[in-house]
Formats: sequence, structure tokens, C-alpha cells
Amino acid sequence: MMQKKMILESIKSLYQWVKDQNYYGWDPYDALNSVLIPKLCLGSPNLEILATQLNKYSIVNFRPLLKIEKGIDVKGMALFAQAYSKMYTLTNDEKYKLDLLNCMLFLKEKSLVSVYGHNCWAGHYYNYRSADKSILSPNIPDVITTSNVIKAAVESYTILKRDDLIEMAKDGYEFLINFLLDKSQDGQLYLKYNPLSDDKIVINASAEGLHAICKLMHLFDDKNLKETSYNLAEFLIKTQNMDGSWIYSKYNSGKVRVQLDFHQGFIVDSLLEYLPFATSNQRDRVISSIQNGSKFYKEKQFFQDGRCHFRYPREYPIDIHNQAQGIITFSKLTPFNNEFSDFSTQIVLWTILHMQDSAGYFYYQKYRFFQNKIPHMRWGQAWMMLALATFLENRRDK
Repeated sequence: MMQKKMILESIKSLYQWVKDQNYYGWDPYDALNSVLIPKLCLGSPNLEILATQLNKYSIVNFRPLLKIEKGIDVKGMALFAQAYSKMYTLTNDEKYKLDLLNCMLFLKEKSLVSVYGHNCWAGHYYNYRSADKSILSPNIPDVITTSNVIKAAVESYTILKRDDLIEMAKDGYEFLINFLLDKSQDGQLYLKYNPLSDDKIVINASAEGLHAICKLMHLFDDKNLKETSYNLAEFLIKTQNMDGSWIYSKYNSGKVRVQLDFHQGFIVDSLLEYLPFATSNQRDRVISSIQNGSKFYKEKQFFQDGRCHFRYPREYPIDIHNQAQGIITFSKLTPFNNEFSDFSTQIVLWTILHMQDSAGYFYYQKYRFFQNKIPHMRWGQAWMMLALATFLENRRDK
């Protein structure tokens, strides 16, 4: 009982802090949203990468000095919307219903439908130069953000009963199929990260798309949805390593990027969501993939006290996004295997006790002897709001 009270107080204080900020905040990757930094980088991708990484890992928040403006993150708003759907269902508190509506109206307004002919969304309000020199901008839609808006729209439909939102979600699926569905060199169907990423395959991109499609399948008995979800599930099963993990990405050049962090949780989540729709000849393989993936995720990436490795085998810093995803995944795994129930609770309690500020927000990262307390809105607050709501959703009868 004391644990549940602590968790309810945690989400209550986080919610109040977020609302006080009106969803405006900083992001780990927002260096190029500065008035000064792009001018200093002179258009050099290498300098933009350096500036982004220095800004990301600095424990001193230089953003005000560098004139990096706060913004409202589209992906973050999709996460908040999903959390509010859960909180309204749990409490019947009308404030969460209103918050959900406002989030969905914001997301509808941010759709790039006028550019691409289908509803789709770019993740961030700033330009971002990634480590492989590819660029993301507010005008380039991506699979992760679009999938999370689809999830939010489907979940909101059961509460708001707005046909425009469900039609928007269905049209988002059309964007995934028409712009992102592709075939790998070995003939497997997968989803590209964005329309420009023809040179690499990001494994969790297909997982997030599969998750969104499964949400739609709860409402629509559609042959195309079933076929696409089957193929994406096959892709995830076949790309899983023998130890249960997945690589992050592979390039057409043959280069492979290994990054063992919260993305493992994304993939397990998607297969859990797909399991009720698995065909009879596929079901056992989906279950085996979930079992192997969750075993690696728990035994290799997490410590028994609830901390997650930054990127296995690297221990520090303890990152709030990793913590949030662990809460989400192991909460969802509890009905699949009850042994994960206590572990999800352990992650929640450790994270609240060690990474939540008295003001309500969660810290970005915790090192061995110090903490990075910058309150990133999407990376920390949105993911933790969804994590806590997901945890409570899976404990509603306890």
C-alpha cells in the first residue's frame, strides 16, 4: 500500500510540473535550436555533431547562455497523450480527458499531411545532426513519431469518440506503407526510419510501426493490416540474435551498429502487442522471441536493484529513458509471465527514489558520484509519465 501511494504521489507531482511548464522544455539533442551554434558551425556536419554531443552530455545546462530555445516536442506530446488515456481510464478524472483532447488537437495540427499527402509527423521542433551525419528536421516525418501518434489516436478514440482522430490514425498507416515500407537485400519487408534513410535498416523502427499497426488491428479487421503486421513480426524474429538481443541498425555497406539500451524494450513491446494476432504457424516463434528478448533485457541490461545499464555492458550513466522503458516493458510482461511483476516494481521505486526531484520532474542521468539534473521534457518527463501510467494500468486490480 505504501508503495502504491508513493507511485501515485510521483505521477501526481510529475503531472503538475509538466502542466506548470505548459509542455515547453529542452531536449538532449536540441543544440541546433540555438541562435548561435549553427552560425559557429558554418554548416559543417562534423561541427554540428560535436556541438550536439557536447550539449547532450554536459551536466551544466548552457542552453540559456547559448540561446537554445525551449519547444514543444511532437513525439513527447504523443507520449503524454498515451499516458492521459491510461490515467483517464484508471481514474475517470475529467482533467485527463481534457488534457488528452488538447494533446490530440496539437498533434492533428502538427501533421505534415499537406506536404506528404498522408498524415505523418516529424519528431522534434529542431534540426538534429546524428552521428552518421544524417539530418532530422521538423519537416522530415519519421516512423517512431508517426507510430506513437497512431497509438495515441487509437487509444484516445475509445475515450473521445472522435472519428477524425481514428481516420487520422488510419491515414498514418497509409504513410507507413507508401513511404516507409521497403524490402531488404535478403528479401525481408521492413520499415525505414524516414523517407530519406535508404542506406540503413533500423530494427526498432519496424517494431514501433508494428506496435502502431496492432493498435489499429484492435479496431479494424483488415487484410492489409494483418499481412503487414505478419511480415514485420517475421522481420523482428529473423533479425534477433541467438542471445535474445537485437542490433540497433545495419547499413547497406555492411556496417553494423550495436546499441543495447531501451530500444530492446521497444521490440519486446511490439511483439507482445502482436502476439494476439499471430497466426497458428507463427505463434510459438513469437513467444520464443519474446521469452529470449525479455530474458536478455532483464538479466543482461538491468541490475537486480532496478538500474539499467546505459548501453550494455557500459554501466553509467543511468539514463531516465532506459529506466522508463524498463518500467513499461516489464509492466506489460507481467500478464505474459508473472515473474516480472516484482521487477517492474523494483525499477519504479529505484527510479523515483534516486532520479525524481522534489519539484516533480525526473533527472536526465545519474553517474556514480554525481547527477545530470537537467529536466528534459520528452526524454525524461514524457517517457516517465507514460511509464508510471503503464505501471498503474497493469496494477489496477492489485
